[in-house]
Amino acid sequence: MSYSDDVLAAGEAFAAFLETLSPEAFRHSPSPEAWSAAEIAGHAAEFPVTFARQCVALAATRGLHVGRALDDPGRLAALERTRGMSPAEAAAAIRAVTAEAAATLATVPVDGWDAVGVHPRFGEFPNRRIAEEFIRDHLRGHLAEARAAAAAAVP
Repeated sequence: MSYSDDVLAAGEAFAAFLETLSPEAFRHSPSPEAWSAAEIAGHAAEFPVTFARQCVALAATRGLHVGRALDDPGRLAALERTRGMSPAEAAAAIRAVTAEAAATLATVPVDGWDAVGVHPRFGEFPNRRIAEEFIRDHLRGHLAEARAAAAAAVP
């Protein structure tokens, strides 16, 4: 399977789960510090494209700074975008962004996956790890968090 296929599969699993949620479960936050499934979906409907674009840039210019801060404005704005959405609308947003991310990843040349960037916390960071950890595994991890947040809404 390619990184593009992995991202599409992870996005589809997330979207399909969201479509099973009631609006109440979608918006339920298990604690004041925890994100609701809606907020998690907002993040998941943004970061895949951000990091896919980093993969393309790093393939073209080795040694670039990769990653982003937790207070990145794009990251924070994404949390707000899905608050007014229904679960089905959030699912559609995740499908759209993962399709765009997959198409973007497909443009990385084979030798571009060997490019190495510099992450402020992790140091040297290969392009493959961006696709694997910052996109695919990140989607899978947030799906697990969304499942837990929604499950906490069940009386």
